Amino acid sequence: MIADRRAQGAYTAFTVSSVTLAEPAEQELIVKASRFVATVAPAGSEALARARIAAARTLHPDASHHCYAYRIDTTMRFSDDGEPGGTAGRPMLEVLLKRDVDLVAAVVVRYFGGVKLGAGGLVRAYSGAVARALDGARLVPIVATVEIEVRVPFALAATLYRLVDEISGAVMGSTAYGAGGFSARLTLADAIRHEFAAELADRTRGAATMTTVRR
Repeated sequence: MIADRRAQGAYTAFTVSSVTLAEPAEQELIVKASRFVATVAPAGSEALARARIAAARTLHPDASHHCYAYRIDTTMRFSDDGEPGGTAGRPMLEVLLKRDVDLVAAVVVRYFGGVKLGAGGLVRAYSGAVARALDGARLVPIVATVEIEVRVPFALAATLYRLVDEISGAVMGSTAYGAGGFSARLTLADAIRHEFAAELADRTRGAATMTTVRR
């Protein structure tokens, strides 16, 4: 049963697609008199990522370059902002991908110090600045979840509540009583969806129905 296996630790962790940031983090890097200020911040949408980039431009209006990269699920964008092609934005994005950080925007502003760094030097500086910012950031896991609707007869509402209470990763949402019995919206870690369904069927002796609302 799910409750028994959970007590042994089988349900204390779920499939993690990647990690994201708990809050923004910033670090500076000085390379041959050029100052690189890197900011990494959570961004759950392109609109928020663009807002992070705009904020960096506002905070650093005198910087020579405002380079960025962001990753939001399968959407990835980057910009060299005037630096030689391939020396800033793409290396920054590659750091995010290598670290498997998602839902994140990275911005590195450069104050030119008068010494040219060359293509290799720029790649190392921009990627290194992002890596340093990530090193100082607090990362949190992204757990894949699914929203389901469960319907049980009135007499089994307490059974459903007990099952949800026993499972780490299950959260009870809205509930309703109607002609068809008791219904509830639940959010589950996707990794336990099928076993939750099997346990639900066992405890209710097949009297429950479960419908996926959102994945």
